[in-house]
Amino acid sequence: MMAAVAAHAALAGTVVAWALIHGWWSHNNWGSDDAGGAVAVQLVSNAIPLPADQKPNDNVLATETPSQAPAPPSARAKAAQDQDAIPIATKVTAPKKLAQKQQEQTKHLPLPLPLPQSNPYNKQVQQNRAAYGEQAGSQMERSVTATTDGPVSVTSGTRGFNYPFYVENIKRRMLQSLYRGEIDPRTAKGAQAYILFTIRRDGSPTEIRMDRSSGSPTLDQACLRAAQRVDSFGPLPSPVTDGPLHVSYYCEY
Repeated sequence: MMAAVAAHAALAGTVVAWALIHGWWSHNNWGSDDAGGAVAVQLVSNAIPLPADQKPNDNVLATETPSQAPAPPSARAKAAQDQDAIPIATKVTAPKKLAQKQQEQTKHLPLPLPLPQSNPYNKQVQQNRAAYGEQAGSQMERSVTATTDGPVSVTSGTRGFNYPFYVENIKRRMLQSLYRGEIDPRTAKGAQAYILFTIRRDGSPTEIRMDRSSGSPTLDQACLRAAQRVDSFGPLPSPVTDGPLHVSYYCEY
């Protein structure tokens, strides 16, 4: 153990002694021609730039020395610029100036000719009767014996049946009762089957019969069955003296 301690002490003494001798030798060689252990420094003109204080701009068109914004024009220069500016066609004219301009334009227009004054003594005497061929037509409703509205044609009494809403009701009820699934699809398009029936005063249909065939037996039967399915078209709105309502109806495919 003592030998190990002595060996370490000797080694430490050797390192210290070498450092002292090396430092003394270096100090003695200062100023001599020999370069020795000095560091050679070479000055260059293109030195590395120091880092900038601000973050660089990523824009390619940016410059490090941007120009200052131009100073705003003075009030006198702006007024001169407005006076010499070219007028714009879309510039809105003030209402007051526009009225003055229109008034100046109307001054040069010629004055309208005076209207001839009517002579009170030349007035024609009003006639109390209409001249020949100038009488208005009569507005009195004429009595008809038949009313036709599309596929429906009705006849009642001698004064006619002037109830369009009831005719529309007949057409609507017949269209609801007609089953097109009963008609043969080979039936020609536009074929019409005409039937006749009578509506009593209470609205029930009777005397349903074929008037003119369409050429398709299935269309004829479907039209007859449509009238038979209707229980009532509603009471007739016409007077009792007009009697029942005779209907002619056609079913079209």
